[in-house]
Amino acid sequence: MGIILTNRMKEWIKTGCHLNVADKKGIPHVTVARNIDSVSDDEVIFALTRDEYSVIKEPLSENSWVAFGVSGIGSIRFCYQFKGQGKAKQKGDTIFLTVKLLELYCTKPGCYAGLRLDLKTPQELDAWESNLWKDLPKK
Repeated sequence: MGIILTNRMKEWIKTGCHLNVADKKGIPHVTVARNIDSVSDDEVIFALTRDEYSVIKEPLSENSWVAFGVSGIGSIRFCYQFKGQGKAKQKGDTIFLTVKLLELYCTKPGCYAGLRLDLKTPQELDAWESNLWKDLPKK
């Protein structure tokens, strides 16, 4: 079915993410990405510094499968793990990693932990998410 990012998810990923790529031996390599935005309803782009990218550069050349979770302040509320295919392009000192999202899991503790969410329709996901999260009014 594929992922359709909700507006809430698009806002949450902007707070920062832990980005993970496993090498061919299965060893995970994790970097913190601070500049992320959605390109479309099923694609995000990470603007990485050379230092951020250096952690995942070699494993990404072996394995384009990427996983990330939101890691911003108060991230206990951001209980999603996104997975997809990543492709990097360098422009000046910045490396842009575009990830085509293919899978989505809930990482909220309790009965929803590990629930695969990309199998839901966009309407089902929006309804499910609306029942779980109550955002604070913006000031």
